[in-house]
Amino acid sequence: MSSELLDEFEDVSAREKVFMKLWNRFIKSKHVIADRHVPRKCHEFILEHGKQLREGGLRLNLLLHLFNLWDSGVISSDRILSSMAMFDVEHA
Repeated sequence: MSSELLDEFEDVSAREKVFMKLWNRFIKSKHVIADRHVPRKCHEFILEHGKQLREGGLRLNLLLHLFNLWDSGVISSDRILSSMAMFDVEHA
């Protein structure tokens, strides 16, 4: 979804928009074409953008996004735990 389209949503918070724009740019830049690549990309995303997530107060948005990926069957619950542990350790 493009940044312009995200900006048009009125029922989405500013933080949600910032997070989704960051995630979408990251995924597009990595040329992810299959769901099986997403779990590894979650860790890469945190390593590359963790500081920006921390500074923007986007920890909860990250967690909710990981829950959505889990609910869609794209990542495991273990990946959620390891991703959040990585975020909390790397960006404490």
